[in-house]
This record gives sequence, structure tokens and C-alpha cells, in this order.
Amino acid sequence: MSITHFSQPYEISHASPGRLRVRVSGLKHSRDQARLLQDWLSGQPGVEKAEARPTTGSVILLFKPGETTPRELVDLLQEGLLLYPSSPTPREQPFRRRAPQELGAPVRPLRGSWHGGIGWLAAFSLVGLYALGRRFFFRSPLSQGPLSLLGITVLLGSLPLLHRSRVALQKKKPGMSLFPFLAGTCLLAVFMGQALTALEVLWVTALSLLLEDSVAEKSRREIREVLQVTVKQALILVEGKEVRTPAERVYPGDTVVIYPGEKIPVDGTVIRGEGLVDESHITGRSEPEFRRADHRVYAGTRLQQGRLYLRAEQVGEDTYLRRVLRLVDESLANRAPAEQRADRLARRLLHLGFWATALTYVLTGQVFRAFTVLLVMACPCASALAASTAVAAALANAARNRCLIKGGLYLERIGEADCFCFDKTGTLTSDSPRIVAVVPRSSKMAPEKILLLAAAAENQNPHPLARAIVEEAAGRNLFPSPPSSSEFVLGKGVRAVVEKETVLVGNEDYMKEEGVDVRYFRKRGCRLMDSGHTALYVAKNGRAQGLIGVANPLRPGSVEAVNSLRRDGVRVLCLVSGDTEPVARRVSRELALDDCRALLRPEEKSGYVEELQQRGLRVVMVGDGVNDALALARAEVGIAMGAGGSEVALEAADIALVDNDLNRLIRLRQISRQTLRVIEQNHWLAVATNGLGILLAAAGRLSPLTAGLFHVLHTLGIMLNSRRLLRWIPAEEKRP
Repeated sequence: MSITHFSQPYEISHASPGRLRVRVSGLKHSRDQARLLQDWLSGQPGVEKAEARPTTGSVILLFKPGETTPRELVDLLQEGLLLYPSSPTPREQPFRRRAPQELGAPVRPLRGSWHGGIGWLAAFSLVGLYALGRRFFFRSPLSQGPLSLLGITVLLGSLPLLHRSRVALQKKKPGMSLFPFLAGTCLLAVFMGQALTALEVLWVTALSLLLEDSVAEKSRREIREVLQVTVKQALILVEGKEVRTPAERVYPGDTVVIYPGEKIPVDGTVIRGEGLVDESHITGRSEPEFRRADHRVYAGTRLQQGRLYLRAEQVGEDTYLRRVLRLVDESLANRAPAEQRADRLARRLLHLGFWATALTYVLTGQVFRAFTVLLVMACPCASALAASTAVAAALANAARNRCLIKGGLYLERIGEADCFCFDKTGTLTSDSPRIVAVVPRSSKMAPEKILLLAAAAENQNPHPLARAIVEEAAGRNLFPSPPSSSEFVLGKGVRAVVEKETVLVGNEDYMKEEGVDVRYFRKRGCRLMDSGHTALYVAKNGRAQGLIGVANPLRPGSVEAVNSLRRDGVRVLCLVSGDTEPVARRVSRELALDDCRALLRPEEKSGYVEELQQRGLRVVMVGDGVNDALALARAEVGIAMGAGGSEVALEAADIALVDNDLNRLIRLRQISRQTLRVIEQNHWLAVATNGLGILLAAAGRLSPLTAGLFHVLHTLGIMLNSRRLLRWIPAEEKRP
């Protein structure tokens, strides 16, 4: 349903009991509007949780069905969109091919002004070195008044702080309320003739902000390296001729030609040709994937063999990998409770500074002593950045290890969770099938003959079931003759001509379509399917020859991962599956899980998660991000396994694992706890050094100039401690 009767058109894309998802055209790529809308909706009655995602232009609302209705929520959304409208973006304008001079460089989403920060730091450093050289080496008088070089530098250097203060007030951004007081203290120092001290404070503030931004930029670089994003050139067909053009000038609908060894520059669909595509950095699969007409391919992957002609569908900032980069960028703004606690601590230290300054003046009657105490407490940069820098470094570490976390909130929650719910298919079971049974029609017929016949027919089929048959034959030293022709029927099977005989391999429906009688194998086939296996029938010249049972075994490492989670303090481990009861029970027994629910529809999975939460458990849902979307959204943390290339997984989950390695769940919990430990260390260092500074300043042991140097040392210590998380690895992984 699409509605356009007010300022921003929207479409209800999904509605189920307790959950509503709405796409708003104007919300996409409008981060400020999304944040304001999310904050406003979260405070409305009847809304349990609201999330506005500018990456996809979606608003997700969780609610209790008995308290409100989707219609009422839509009315609330309309009201919110009227309160927080968005300005039209270039994507809302009619499409036209732009001239080369209109095309600028791709926009890089930076949180802070990286190059501007370096410029201010360099300017403060040069002026500071000049001042220190004159004062300590040449012993010449140094003017520190408002009209001196130092004074003018401080006055100009305070402007960025005042600008940040204005932005913080306009956007109600937490954690930035300290900047107005910091700028005011620097200006006061200038008018008291202590411009060099004020310059020290500005220098350490600029360095702190620069280091924080550098950690954020490090996170972006890590994910670019993991996903190998950069593609500079593309080959497109223009009036039948291949033309080399910059990748940013490829548009939806263009035909892109890919040769062996080249990276694919767009997300699109193969229209002709075939080849092997290395998608390992997206899907985590080590082997290249066979791609032909109607198959989907992604930007940043590499064609190893063959030639592909693609129809470009998502280009530039709309490709899957670019959406991942935006996800990482947005995650840095999703604040964890630890960051909010750090902001509160910084404000409390600021209040303490006021009282300590006043008390020092009352007891000593000396303005300079009181002013020195004020300088010690006026720059709580270390306290304010103690958590944010640690979280940003941890997010970068996780990104380098193929874990995409949508913010510090979920990083903190994953370490506190005491219940894990797993989907079965694609999560606990492997994507690599194996043969479990080969049943010939007659006891006089060797099973190897059936396997050899099937392997010959499936020899050129890229389907995972076909690979399992071919690999099983090779493992038994069976070498089939290549088919003279083969035809793949999507979702059903294959027809091949092998040594002038027609061979069919496929499911029961395919055999019925081809007129092959498989009633002889029906009971055995039903037993295989009841056990959670796939039954494939083999026929030759219209007559059934045998049956092959194919199973999806447990994913390698799943038993170890589940046992590690239990040792790590997870109290409850559950299986929630839409598969049959026998299959789910078998997997649950093999993994020794605490509970098992089978034949669950998506809304029933979500209901079960809510049931666990009502028992006081903090639930993590692990699934594939498609049929588990409701449960992923309902849980405290939703984790999508193998989310490479899946838009649904990226949207539904709070954490997306690029590959299917279950052991990454353990690493996530470990880095969560390590991050909290580093934050705690930073807090103690900030409080202890500030307390020591107050005592020394009140006792007259610190001059204003030394107080500024004091800030430099303890802020640098905290920043360096946080940066350790960039390369942190668990202790057990360090062992040879």
C-alpha cells in the first residue's frame, strides 16, 4: 500500500502482530531527519521501540497489539514526518545522464573535519613552539594579552568549539555540552594574560578530537580493506561498442562487460555469458561461485574465469558494499550506555570543578590558584572521550574481523546477553551438502553405478546438491563420462545426455513431469525427508534407477561454538526453526540445546523471543536475516549470519556477520567485555588524574601553564589506552 497524500510519500512494506515497517521516500540518505524522527517516535505512547534507517529509508516500529494499532502508528508517523520534514535529494529528481563536469568526487562520510582538525592542531603546535622557544630558550618577554599573537590564535581557535556548541544545541547532541564551557574558559584565560595556558588547553582538545576522528576513519578503512570496495574503471556497452569509463559514471540500466581478473563495479544481474566469481569477501565462501544469466552479482567481487555481461541495477552509493560502509559510519553515532555514562561523569567532574574552584578561592584568597584549579577541571576531554574512543576502536576491530556492528549499544548488549536463540537452516547447518544414502532399484545393482550415473549428469551443474554428488563420486574414485549435453531445470533437477542415454536427476515433482514412475522408492524417500534430508531420484531412458539421500550436516565448529557460549556464561540456548519436528529435534540433540521449537512461522519465532524476555532473559537471536526478521528485531540483539549480499539481513539485524563462522559470536562477546574493561580503566585514570590535579593546584604546586601540560599527558594516556582495542585479539588466539 502506497500513500502520497501528504508531504512525504510512504509505503507500508511489512505489517505483522507487534511490528510495522514503513518505507518513506524522503527518509533515505537523510540521516538528521532519521535521528530526529526516531527520537520523537520512541517517546510516543504505544511505541515500544522505533528505529529509522536512512540507509534503506525504512521506519521500524515495535508495539504491543493490544495497546495500539498499525493505523494509529501510521498516523503518528505522519505527524512525525510533518514535524521533521526532509529536503528533496538529488535522487528524488527525474533521472538524466549528467555531463562530466557535473560529476564530482564520491562523497566520503566523515563524522568530523579530519583535514580541518589536522590544520588547527598544526597551527596550535607551531604557535606553541614559537612561544615556548621565546620563553625558555631565548628568555625574551612574551606577550599573552588578547591582542598578542598567542591571544589572537586562541581567540580564532575557540571559534570551532563555539561552532560545535551551536551544532550541539541545535541537534540536541549528547556529549558535546562541555564545549561552551571549555571555549569560555580559554577566552577567560586570554583576558587574564594566560594565553599560553589557553593554547595548551586548545591543543589537547584539538588532539583529542582528532584522535577520536582518526579512530572512526580507521574503522572505515578496516571495512574497506575487508570488503575490497574500490573499483575505479568500468567497461560499458555504448551502441554496441565497449567503452572504458570511470566507475562513478555507470548508471542503472547500463550494460557492463566484465573480463577475467576484473572487479565488478556495480550490483546487477547477468544478462548473458557465464563465469566463476570470487565472492569470498562478501559471502565468506572460499570457492568461486558459478554465475550465468539471471544470476545476481555484487560490486567489489572479482571474475576469475569466463566473461559476463551485466545489467547495472545499483551503482555508486547504492551498491551493497557502499550500504555497508554507510552502516559502519552510522554505527559510530549509535551510542552505547557506557558512552552515555561517560558523558554524565564528565558533567559531574565539571560541576565538581566549579565547587573546587570556589572552595580554593575561599580558603586561599588567591585568584591564580583558583584559576589553576578551574583549568584542571575545565577540560574534561579525557572523561568525555573515555568511552566513545574505546567503542569506535572496538567497532573497527570487529569490522576487520568481518563483524558489522550497528553501534556501541549492541556491542555492549552482546556481552551481557544470557540467552541465545538459533535458527537452523543456514545458521547451525552447513551450506555444503553431503551424501548420506545411495539406494539402487535392485539389490543386484551396485550403489556406485547409481552414483556414477548421477555424477555424469550433474558434472556441469553448479548447484550445491550437484557438487555434493560429484565430490562423493570423486571420493569413491569414480570418474564419470562428461555429458554431451545438459539442461538445468531451476529448482527441480537436470536432464543430460551421457553416452547417448538420457539421464534425469531431480526431485519427485520433476520425475512426475517427465513421466518417470518413482513409487518403488517412495517409502525410502519419505523416511529420508522425515529425517531432514533431501531425496534425489535418478532415472535413465525414462526408468527410475535409484535414489540418493543428501543431508545438510551441522556447520563445522557449531558444537564447539555452542559449548564455548555455555562456558562463557550463556544460561539458555534454544533452537527456533520452521523445519519439521524430527529434523529440529535431531539438531537440538546433537548440540545439546536447552529447548527446541519447530514448525514456527516468523511471527511465532518473534513471540517465542518475547516469551523468553518476559522470563527475564536478555535474548540474542541468530538467523539468516530473511525469515527471521521479526525475531531479529524483537531480540535485544539480532545477529544475521552470512549476511554478505543480503539487504534484508543488513536491515533486520543489529549485527551482521559477513561469513558463517559461528565462533565469531564468542569473539564478539570477548571484545564487548574488553571494551568495557578499557572504558573502566579510562574512567579511573580520568578521575584519579583530575583529583590529583585539583589537590596540586589548590596547594599551589601547579602553575596555569603546568595545568595545561597536565591535561596533555592524561588525555593522551586515555586515547592511547583506547587505541589498543584496534589490534586487540583474545588471549587464546595468541597461543601457537
